[in-house]
Amino acid sequence: MKYRRFYFAAIVGAVVTIAVAIVSCKKEDASVSNGPEKNKKEAFVCPQIDDMNAYLKEFRKKLKNGKRDEAMGIDEAAWHLACLANCDFCRVNVEYNDVQFDTVEMQVNVTDGVVLLSDLNTSYEQLCTKIQQFKKEFNLYNQNLYFINVFIDYNGSTKVMLMTSLIKASKDLEDHTWYFEDSFDAYVACDEYFTSGSTYLWYTTAKSELQHILNLYDHQENGQIGPGGTIMMCYIPTRNHTFDYTNSTDTYGSIFTNNARLFTAQSDVVVPNIELTCDEMCYCLDSYLGLGYDYIDDNLYVHERPVCWTVDTIIVPPHNQKWYIYGHQLHVEYGCPFNSTPPND
Repeated sequence: MKYRRFYFAAIVGAVVTIAVAIVSCKKEDASVSNGPEKNKKEAFVCPQIDDMNAYLKEFRKKLKNGKRDEAMGIDEAAWHLACLANCDFCRVNVEYNDVQFDTVEMQVNVTDGVVLLSDLNTSYEQLCTKIQQFKKEFNLYNQNLYFINVFIDYNGSTKVMLMTSLIKASKDLEDHTWYFEDSFDAYVACDEYFTSGSTYLWYTTAKSELQHILNLYDHQENGQIGPGGTIMMCYIPTRNHTFDYTNSTDTYGSIFTNNARLFTAQSDVVVPNIELTCDEMCYCLDSYLGLGYDYIDDNLYVHERPVCWTVDTIIVPPHNQKWYIYGHQLHVEYGCPFNSTPPND
C-alpha cells in the first residue's frame, strides 16, 4: 500500500529557469533565415526614462485616445503592458522568504506584425481582469505580486509571467496557535485530553475523540436561576457551517495535504490506516476550535457561539488527481444564548 500524507504545491523548477530570463529587458536580434541583412527584425531595447510615473501617466492617456493608425512593434507593446501591470499590481517592498511562479495566457490582436494602440488598450483591460482573477486565488500568508512580464508572439498568443512573494513557514504550535493563547496554553489543554504516546486512527478514535472534546470545551454555564434553583438558559439556532479541506487553508503551512487545517491526506487505497499522534491531535483541536469560533460574526448575531460540533470523515475518489483524498469534515451548529422565562404553571 502506498500513501502520501503531506503535500505542498511545489514550484516547478523549469518555471524558475524561465523567470530568470524575463528579468532582461533587451531581447536578442531575430533575423529571417537566409534573408538579406535589410530584412532583419530590429531588436527592441527598453528606453531609458527618468520619470517613469510621468511617462506611464501620459501613455495611459495616449492609450485611451489612440488612433487606429497608431501602432507599435510586438515587443514594444509587450514591454508597455508589463510596465503598466507592474505599476498597478506589484509590491516589492514587502517582507517575504519564498517566491512562486505562475503563467496566465491571453490573446493580443496583432495586425501585420504590429499592435494598434486601440487594440493595446483593450488588451490591457483584459490583462487587468486576468490578474485580478489570479489574485482572488491567493491563499498563502503575506502573498503579493512581485514581478510581471509579458511575451507576445507573432500570432498574438500572449503569456503573462507572474512572480509572487510570500512568507512560508512550517506550521506547528510553536509558531502559531488558532484558538489557544499560545503553545503553552495549547499543550496544557492537550495534556488533559490526549494520552502521551498514544495514537488515534483517523476515521475512528481520532474522529470520535475530537468530536467529544469539541463539544465539552468552553461550554456555557451561566444563566438565571429558575424555579427550584435550576438554570433557565437555552440557545436559539442561528445558522450552521461545514469546514473541509477546500475552505480551511492554513496560511502558515500545515502538516496535512493542501495545507488544510483539518486532517487531510492522500492515498491510492480508499481507507488507509493512518494514525494521528498526540501532537497532531493537538494541532487538530486548536485548528478546529479556531475555525468554529473565527466564523462567528457578532455584528450579525450578538453573542453567537458554537453550540454543536460534529466531526465526519470524507473520502473523495480520484478525478483530476491520482489519489483518493480522505480526511475530516467539521460541521458546526451556531446559536445565541438567552435566559428564558419559565412558562406559567
